[in-house]
Amino acid sequence: MKKIIYLLLIAFSVVNVACETDIEHTVLHETQPKVGSPEYYANLRAYKKSEHSIAYGWWGRSGTTGTSEMSSRYIALPDSIDIVSLWSGRPKTEADWEELRFCQQVKGTRFVTCMFGSAVDGLMRKNFPELCTDEANLWDAIDAVAVSINDSVKKYGLDGFDLDYEPNYGDGGVFGKGGGGIDEGGDKYTQRLFFALSQFMGPQSGTGKLLIIDGEFEPGIEPQIDYYVSQAYGTNSFSDLQTKYETFGKGACPTYKFVCAENMEQYSSKGAEFFYNGENIGSVLGMAMWNPKQGRKGGFSGYILESDFASKPYTPYYYIRTGIQIQNPALK
Repeated sequence: MKKIIYLLLIAFSVVNVACETDIEHTVLHETQPKVGSPEYYANLRAYKKSEHSIAYGWWGRSGTTGTSEMSSRYIALPDSIDIVSLWSGRPKTEADWEELRFCQQVKGTRFVTCMFGSAVDGLMRKNFPELCTDEANLWDAIDAVAVSINDSVKKYGLDGFDLDYEPNYGDGGVFGKGGGGIDEGGDKYTQRLFFALSQFMGPQSGTGKLLIIDGEFEPGIEPQIDYYVSQAYGTNSFSDLQTKYETFGKGACPTYKFVCAENMEQYSSKGAEFFYNGENIGSVLGMAMWNPKQGRKGGFSGYILESDFASKPYTPYYYIRTGIQIQNPALK
């Protein structure tokens, strides 16, 4: 599998970044599959199926085929990104759907739908108002909305669901309101939602569909989820990232499910100020470089990926691609 990673990652334009391992990359172009060839895409899909730290991101576009604005095109997303959360919704045209399907089927990129907890609550009350009248029936309403979410994922051929869970940061609705915080055992309604969803997606389902939570963590759901994406926005050091893991993971989230994310819209594609060996490498690359003391992390991520599209001339998604190379380095 290391050979696969090597064949894949040297295809991307990468600069030398100060790294704990001081990796020096050697590229023998004559031995590599041509980008866009069947062998290249086979290696790409194999890499994404391998056990590795992922690259994840929320994408704020929904496709504009037939335009020169490539930052809005599915086809222009980095080949090596593993999972894209459709922050601005599903494709709007058939041509955009064709590009998304190409990324799924040929590149092996997975696309998940994303909803706030309040949006799930709204969907539940709209579709099943008769079940939202009292506590006893509310459990059935939560089970029913989980079926609705799964039906939508199946209908549109998507790869899973990401709950943006922020009850303590102003998000409303029932989820996050049914019990104590993370130190008091968590929220019973959110736990019920993930239990219901886990029949259709996540590691317990056997379907291969992804179940993700981002924002705040919810105790008790770790067996049901593939990843917890921590909004570690504005993080400035490895020690800060370690604190994020130990605070929000609470020891209940294994390192290989913990993904740290930067807000590329707010802090730029480079991220917040993040010094390593006296150099400000930016928090995006810092997150790619970091691993918890307890083991390999789940990956790194960016909010509003398209912010990175024009960060470097002639090198679209420079920081995401460079971070992938740092996180999963090619062989020398």
